[in-house]
Amino acid sequence: MSLDTAKNDLQDLQTILSKIGRVAGYVKVFNVEDNITSDIQKEFSNEVKSAKGIYLEFEILPTSSIVAVNDVMCFINNNIDENCEVIFTTQTNEDLPQNSIKCKILFTGLV
Repeated sequence: MSLDTAKNDLQDLQTILSKIGRVAGYVKVFNVEDNITSDIQKEFSNEVKSAKGIYLEFEILPTSSIVAVNDVMCFINNNIDENCEVIFTTQTNEDLPQNSIKCKILFTGLV
């Protein structure tokens, strides 16, 4: 990771953490053969709707498709408050189990 990349990541986190309210964070590994969007909707629907800031970091295998990431981001964008700021990143992780995606989610500004 370059110094510029680390600086940008820190700035992204500072932007999301600047939202006033409760904070909730989750890390979960999903099987890509499951409906990841449905899992996120079931587990985090209230947070998605009420957050003022959302930071998502996806880790995928180098050979994985990003279709699941796109589906999750469409769900997020279709269900957030119009004033919510969303930042997401993707990176590869060769140590993940086959057919899995690791998702780190940080919700801020929750009431």
